[in-house]
Amino acid sequence: MSGFWHGANWTFLVWGFVNACYFLPLMLLKLNRRNIDTVAEGRIFPSLKEAIQMAITFLLTLFAWVFFRADSVPTALSYLKSMLSPSLFRISVMDIKKLSAGPHIIYLFLFLFIFLLIEWLQRGKQHALQFEDGRFPLVVRWCVYYAVAIIIFWFQGAQQEFIYFQF
Repeated sequence: MSGFWHGANWTFLVWGFVNACYFLPLMLLKLNRRNIDTVAEGRIFPSLKEAIQMAITFLLTLFAWVFFRADSVPTALSYLKSMLSPSLFRISVMDIKKLSAGPHIIYLFLFLFIFLLIEWLQRGKQHALQFEDGRFPLVVRWCVYYAVAIIIFWFQGAQQEFIYFQF
């Protein structure tokens, strides 16, 4: 049903079908509520099993979102074909030049790492910037909030229409 709700395009129906294929076996076997606890609770790092489960979930989600974002099913299949081709593992001279284009890309990866680290360390909270436990003074929390806002505006890129405006 979520595919129908998102729009009258075959891509949304395929996206909904793929997600149903992910969830239905778990629901029918009553296994869908097995992993609802915080990952690696009380530990800094996840176990190998947990890391593999997170990677699989991430990859399956990426696969489904290709259909959600593509203009048509053939376009989505073309994207997937490109993503799964051996060229994925080749680095060209042009790719290296793009990566070494300047400090901008280094900052991007640095901030991405910092955001992922904050997200991981705050995984037991409702959201990553929830600091109400008193460990950080109010000034520090607001400095973090402003820093996040500034970084978002700094790396905003080209303006794009909000995805739900197309419906």
